[in-house]
Amino acid sequence: MSQNSIIEAAASVFARLNAERIDPAYAMASDIPLELSGEAVRARLCVFTDHRGGEKVMRPDLTLPVAGQEVERRLNGDADAKNYTYAARAFRLPASKDDLLEFTQVGFERFGGESTPGADAEAFVLVQDAVAACAVETIGSATGDLRLFPSVVDALGLSSLMSDLLKRAFRQDGGVKNLINKAPAAPDAEILAALESDDVPSAVTRVLSQRGIDLIGTRSLDEIIEGLQAKATAAATGGVPKAAADALLALQSIDCPLEDAPSALQALITEHGLSGLDGIIGAIAERIDLMKQDVAGEVAKSRFRSGYGRRFTYYDGFVFETFGQNLSSNQPVAAGGRYDGLVSDLSGGKISASAIGGVVRPDRVARACGEASS
Repeated sequence: MSQNSIIEAAASVFARLNAERIDPAYAMASDIPLELSGEAVRARLCVFTDHRGGEKVMRPDLTLPVAGQEVERRLNGDADAKNYTYAARAFRLPASKDDLLEFTQVGFERFGGESTPGADAEAFVLVQDAVAACAVETIGSATGDLRLFPSVVDALGLSSLMSDLLKRAFRQDGGVKNLINKAPAAPDAEILAALESDDVPSAVTRVLSQRGIDLIGTRSLDEIIEGLQAKATAAATGGVPKAAADALLALQSIDCPLEDAPSALQALITEHGLSGLDGIIGAIAERIDLMKQDVAGEVAKSRFRSGYGRRFTYYDGFVFETFGQNLSSNQPVAAGGRYDGLVSDLSGGKISASAIGGVVRPDRVARACGEASS
């Protein structure tokens, strides 16, 4: 199939949603993706300065600009559930030399519907149907649930400071293991004084300037301050207790066939004496059962990874990536997930709405089929 045929095939499946077809603004203020994405994504953004001197980025995906448009709609008084579909261009600096800077995403976004295992399963099935319509054979999907790690942290009975520190570390590549394995050492006295000042950004900037450290690179001042505060907190709390560390490392090591996930999680909470997790494990089990009803073959070759998360950090629930032949492990042909907190984040807490979406990458589908992408 040509890429145009792949685009049409995937779009025809997402058209089942009877959704509004959308192609939002190509550029957005840089602070939107920078505040909502991790450092790995930050380094891949296409940044430019507009004629007024403001920093802008080309849309790195379609979810962010579509969600921004949904925020405007809801702020204007329309709070009904809403579905969108698109076949539009996104822009990211390639993670691999054979990836494209400018590429098409064919996808959907659903706002204001039920946030349930059934809705999660429906989104997964819809994406798998779209991939199947493109006549590509997948090699399986990686799935996870970003509610799981914070739920286990809450079940450990740690201090609020340590719990918050662990939850932030989960969003960083290798963050949890680094936090557990490294002996906590507080920042020096001058940095600690800056962190305790009335104007922390100014105080930290002044200390960095005095030391000849320029704010150049992929980390913003806010991220530097957050890292220093996390380091100070880790030292103040004495590090992660051994029992909690053992449980969290065991959790992050779970990488099993998708159908085995509920039993693997149940074994973990039994071994470590945790409680209060029946709800989330039950939801994961229900979602898997519902997925099996429609795409049993894809479920059978898929895996559940408890430490798995999408590169865009606004995802906060069920997440998945689907893979094909001839591509690396960071080049899924399709992906999706839940981001129930995004509307609230973009609106500064003024409104909220559940949200879930999924996309197909036609250029990667073509390569998975052994065809050249363009």
